[in-house]
Amino acid sequence: MWRNIQAPQMLDSIQRRLSLTTSLVLLVFLTMTGLLLDNIFKQSVIDAAQQQLQLVIYSLMGSASEDERQLRFSDSLAEPRLTQPDSGLYALVSNSQGQILWRSRSAVLSGISQKNLTAFTPGVFIFEQWQQDKPRYSLSHSVTWEGLQDEGVTFTAVTDQGPYLETIATFRQSLSFGFGSVAVIFVLVQFLALRWGLTPLLRMQKEVLDLQRGRRQQLSDGYPNELQELALQLQHFVTQEQNQRRRYRQALDNLAHSLKTPLSVISNAMADKQPSKTLLQDQVVRMQDVVNGQLHRATLATPGALGERVAADALIRRLLNALKTAYPEVAIETCFATAAPLRGDASDLMEIFGNVLENACKFCHGRVSVHIEQARNHDAEQSQVCITVADDGPGIPHTQRRQVLQRGQRADSQTPGQGIGLSVAAELVDLYQGNLLIEDSALGGASISITLPGFDAEVVDAEH
Repeated sequence: MWRNIQAPQMLDSIQRRLSLTTSLVLLVFLTMTGLLLDNIFKQSVIDAAQQQLQLVIYSLMGSASEDERQLRFSDSLAEPRLTQPDSGLYALVSNSQGQILWRSRSAVLSGISQKNLTAFTPGVFIFEQWQQDKPRYSLSHSVTWEGLQDEGVTFTAVTDQGPYLETIATFRQSLSFGFGSVAVIFVLVQFLALRWGLTPLLRMQKEVLDLQRGRRQQLSDGYPNELQELALQLQHFVTQEQNQRRRYRQALDNLAHSLKTPLSVISNAMADKQPSKTLLQDQVVRMQDVVNGQLHRATLATPGALGERVAADALIRRLLNALKTAYPEVAIETCFATAAPLRGDASDLMEIFGNVLENACKFCHGRVSVHIEQARNHDAEQSQVCITVADDGPGIPHTQRRQVLQRGQRADSQTPGQGIGLSVAAELVDLYQGNLLIEDSALGGASISITLPGFDAEVVDAEH
């Protein structure tokens, strides 16, 4: 009945899916974060270069002076790199016509020409990136200098991009190494976390395989909340499958037991020279009914879950009408406090209550009571109905109450019977996941309470 469960492949697939999903999320997150940080850092480097060039322009403006309507610059500049050839920092001064009025010593061999200069735009700083010859940053600021022959003057500071690009490249390398290390650590931690998180599934997989191979009878406890319901449902399925196997064995026992009498009658009848055809036909019909009934009962896989709606009060009344004919001397009292129907097969329920009621009428001194009420069980997920049958007979001693529920065991060997009536009722009640309880009754004899699953019911007035 158990299929070969490929749990390792299933679990591995779950782990791969979770790992792939989280890895993709991490990759997208780190990529977006890296691009954002790279853009912020790159912009900060460019802003720093612009601020540096702006200081150079201010220093040039501070060192300039007017002489005969011409600009003159001091030989001692604030920025020493301007006096060093090819130092990477350059400065130029031009007029409004774009003619270079002055250039720093560092710019003599730099290749910076008039075509690189920005058009005269007074009052603003213009920042540009040059890509000619070598990549450079430039910042220009135009002012109107009164007293000069050409009052439009543009101060331009230029710096090589190389050092700044190296700074950006170093940052990117460090960022990539750092994010790569984070990704590797995250993947390792994720793998360990998934293995730890999926440990209950691994345990369930092992226990299911042990169930399949017959090494254990039920699942263990202690599963997480997310798996608790699955474990309960799986255990419920396992229990039903075990009960079904036991039910097949019991059906065979019941069938063999029930066929003994008609087979004995047929055997004795066949010994006569002229056997009664009517007698033989009756026994054959009886045997056929027994076989059909046992087959029907054995093939009910889940009677508690798939059973039909059976009115408990109507079924009990039918049985009591027959018992009143068989036991006219017995006074039977009824009290039906609920009309909740039972969930199950009518023939099974008939056999359960038929055996219990017949035993009560058989062993009582003259009084039997039957009560039907809604079971007060707040832990049960579905409604339950409790039927209590009590009598005023000798009762069942505490030491024998477990014994009478076993096949072939009887508390009273003097009364005719086969000793399987209560055991069959107990087996069927257990199959329906109900409960059968033997206690002392208020009438002085035994009280047998049977609790079975039912449908939602409406409480009705008790009747006697």
